Amino acid sequence: MNILYATLGFIGIYTYVSFASLLWEGIDRKLVARMQRRVGPPLLQPFYDFLKLVSKESIIPRDANRFFELAPVLALATSIALLAYTPLGFEPLFGTKGDVILFVYLLTLIGFLRVIGAVSSGSPYAQIGAQREMIILVSREGPMMLALFTILWRLNGLGVTKPFSMGTFYEHNVWELGTPMSVIGTVILLFVFLAWLASEIEVGYFDIPEAETELAEGTMAEYSGRHLALFDLASAIKAFVSASLVVAVFFPWGISGYLDLIGLPAMVVDLLFHTLKVFTVLFVSMTIFRTVTGRLRITQATNLFWTRLLPASMVGALLLVIDALGVIA
Repeated sequence: MNILYATLGFIGIYTYVSFASLLWEGIDRKLVARMQRRVGPPLLQPFYDFLKLVSKESIIPRDANRFFELAPVLALATSIALLAYTPLGFEPLFGTKGDVILFVYLLTLIGFLRVIGAVSSGSPYAQIGAQREMIILVSREGPMMLALFTILWRLNGLGVTKPFSMGTFYEHNVWELGTPMSVIGTVILLFVFLAWLASEIEVGYFDIPEAETELAEGTMAEYSGRHLALFDLASAIKAFVSASLVVAVFFPWGISGYLDLIGLPAMVVDLLFHTLKVFTVLFVSMTIFRTVTGRLRITQATNLFWTRLLPASMVGALLLVIDALGVIA
C-alpha cells in the first residue's frame, strides 16, 4: 500500500512540476520583456506553444538515425525519473542512502541525451551545438560536485539517518554550523551554485550550445513537432529541478511546522513554499542573469569555469574542511 501511495504521489508531483515549470517560463519571459521595456508574450504562452507542438508532425531529417527520435523520449523519461530523487520541500519520495550520486547522474544524463539527439540528426549546426554542449557539460559539473559533496560530507558529520542523500538537507542545513569560517565558505559555494544554475539552464553567458544567431538553435536545430515538445518539457523540468537543488542545499526551511500541519497538508504547503523559493532563485540566476549579460565564446565560458568557479569552489570547500577539522581554533 505504501508503494501505491508513493506512486500516486509521484504522478501528482510530476503533474505539478510540469505545470509549475511551464508557468515559470511564462513568468520569466514576461519579466524579461518588462525589464527591456517590452510587453512580452502572454503568461500562458509556454502552454500554448507546448500544446501546438504536440499537435504537429515531427519532421525527420533524411540523414538522421534512430537515436534522433529516441533522444527526446529518453530525455523526458530521465527528467521524470529525476523527480523521484528531487527534494521539493520534503524528502524525495524514493530517497535512499547515496541517492545524491543518482541525482547528479540523471541531471547530467539529460544534457548528454541532447548531445546524442543532435549528433544523430546529421545537421552540421546541430553537431557544432553538440560539441559545445559537451564542453560546457564537462566544465560546469566539477565546481558544483565539489561544492555539493563537501557540504554533504560536513553535514554527515552532524549525524544523519541517510548518509549522502538528498534528504540530508532537511535534517541539518549548512547554516547551522554557525562559525564565521563556515559562513564565509557557504556564501562562496552559494555563488558557485548560482553560476552553475545559470549554466545548467543555458542563459546569459552560457547560451552557447543553441546560440540562435550563430547556430540556428544548435542542438535543437532539426527538432520540430512532438519531439521538440518533449525536449522543451524536459528542459523546463530540468530547470525547476536544478533550482530545487540550490534551494534544498541553502534554503531548506519549510513553513508547515509554524502552521502546526502534519501529513499531506504539510507536504502541500511545503511544496508550494518550495516552489516560491525556486521561482526566486530562478529569478536571480535566470531572469536577471540573461537580461544583464550577453553570450560568451566557448573558450571564454570554459575559462570561466576552470579559472574562476572551480577555484572558488575549492576555496569554499577548504574553509568548510578547515572548520570541521579545527585546524584554526
